[in-house]
Amino acid sequence: MPLVSVCIPTYNSAKYLGEAIESVLAQTFSRYELVICDNASTDGTEELCRKYSDARIRYVRFDTLVPQIPNWNRCLDLATSEYVVLLHADDILEPEFLASAVAIMNENPDVGLVHCSVRHIDEAGSPLQLQRLYETDRVDREWDLLKRLLLTGCKVNPAGVMVRRSIYISLGKFTDEIVWGSDWHMWIRIALNGPVAYLARPLARYRQHPQSGTSEVMATARNGEDELWVVKDAFNRIGEGSAELRSLRTAAIRGVSHRTWCFAERMCQMGFGRAARAGIRRAVAISPRMIADPKVAALWMATWVGYKRFAQLQAEATRLSRGR
Repeated sequence: MPLVSVCIPTYNSAKYLGEAIESVLAQTFSRYELVICDNASTDGTEELCRKYSDARIRYVRFDTLVPQIPNWNRCLDLATSEYVVLLHADDILEPEFLASAVAIMNENPDVGLVHCSVRHIDEAGSPLQLQRLYETDRVDREWDLLKRLLLTGCKVNPAGVMVRRSIYISLGKFTDEIVWGSDWHMWIRIALNGPVAYLARPLARYRQHPQSGTSEVMATARNGEDELWVVKDAFNRIGEGSAELRSLRTAAIRGVSHRTWCFAERMCQMGFGRAARAGIRRAVAISPRMIADPKVAALWMATWVGYKRFAQLQAEATRLSRGR
């Protein structure tokens, strides 16, 4: 019987899907099933998958196209093993990922999730940067990861995550109330539920795409709205529990405002003025005291005249500040 269900939700990702599949077949740990959940793809995904004869592969095609999160949840429905890995169709697992993740989960029956350091790659697979949260392997029983998730956003890269299926059954599926951050919301729920573990070695590769994210997010700053929903829901779940966690609420909401602002600045840099303005409005709505910051007016002007002007104003302000 397989001990791990590796599930790949995919939609028109045939360009990269073969690499994801091959990375699973190359695992040193062999007690797994590979479930490919095809969300009505039209790009040759089915033909690619049917070329594989490995008995551990189960290809399931759905003819009804659904949004991304419901397709993730289809994967959870199809998983049958004790542990579940949700591998995005454009990401890659290193050969030792399953063996390492299973080992730490087996050694710590109270751990609900294990994640790892991840190498970011570009569209062609060339390395970009290493994402490492801790320098050594660890089991977190003191809410360190939970605090980071609440205060600084999603620090768990989805490319290298294993979860006990019993945890998904107990806590429920990924929420489809939001577009941006449903995985982050799930990791918070799991970290609230009990201990989590970390593997310091980079055991997965996460592929970055230029201008990634949905057009809706880019056009409307939906990320800010959705992040605020995640944070508020998290503190509703904390409720009257830990005073230490409750005390983080204000800082967590300010963090949402800050990340929304940073996203708006990035949109401005990329030339998406409308998206940048939507982000600025959202950031100020979340944290109204931001309106007193001169950089708000400067960035707003830059969304009309270009980011170069904002950078010049920021440099001038820094020079004047140092000259005092």
